[in-house]
Amino acid sequence: MRVVPDIDGGGGAPAPLRVGTLNLRNTADRWSQRRHLVVAQLAAVPPDVIGLQELRRWPRQIEWITRRLNEMLGADPPYRYHAKDKTGLWGLWEGIAVLTRLPLVERGWLDLQGEHRVANWVRVRLPDGAVVEICNTHLSSRDQALRDRQARLVIDHLAAPGGCPALLVGDLNAGPTSSTLGVLGERLRSAYALVHGVEPAKTWPTPLRSGAGRGSVIDYVLVDEHVEVVDAWLTFDEASSTDPTLVASDHFGVAATVTVRPR
Repeated sequence: MRVVPDIDGGGGAPAPLRVGTLNLRNTADRWSQRRHLVVAQLAAVPPDVIGLQELRRWPRQIEWITRRLNEMLGADPPYRYHAKDKTGLWGLWEGIAVLTRLPLVERGWLDLQGEHRVANWVRVRLPDGAVVEICNTHLSSRDQALRDRQARLVIDHLAAPGGCPALLVGDLNAGPTSSTLGVLGERLRSAYALVHGVEPAKTWPTPLRSGAGRGSVIDYVLVDEHVEVVDAWLTFDEASSTDPTLVASDHFGVAATVTVRPR
């Protein structure tokens, strides 16, 4: 993990936006111990907007994270969250959320029509006045055809008239060469791959899941043609100083610094 310095977009340059994603593994796997790593490493980024997945509804996990992050940073303006639980009875268990400290212009959500999955999105205003949409999701983990249809629903939403420059973040449960990324690739590009030429070695699993195998890339920050990527890196990858198997989640996060051009 690295501590990311603030970037000054002065001199008439577009305002930078720091965005990220992390699947939190709800409150399983030693949450009472690793939650402090989550908040500390959030504070080290720190994101303007981040999409979080697998958040336990009760107790309201995102409320604790937001409160602790604001206490740690003394954030002004403070971070606020915009959450959407899964559909149906699964909504009593978990959901996803976007955490941001930028002024909110609009927000909403999409029913992804399978496995109770949803996407939620916010439109926020940058310091230079630009408006950008960040869409956050967690696609099907079991059904490739369903996952492709869910990707299409997201793409159709982002392409709708009246839209603005956009990013998609989340756990897509799909590798870089999958048909799902092919669907999303009609409109979006991987921020990490744009910077480094390739995706990272893996984003899942981490040492939190012993014996989980070689691993794969399933977590992404994707950007449309109106978004320029300045930098991209893995996050939430630093283990506890006393236990190398204790990390923030069973996923590594991905973060990027971008600038936005008008659509």
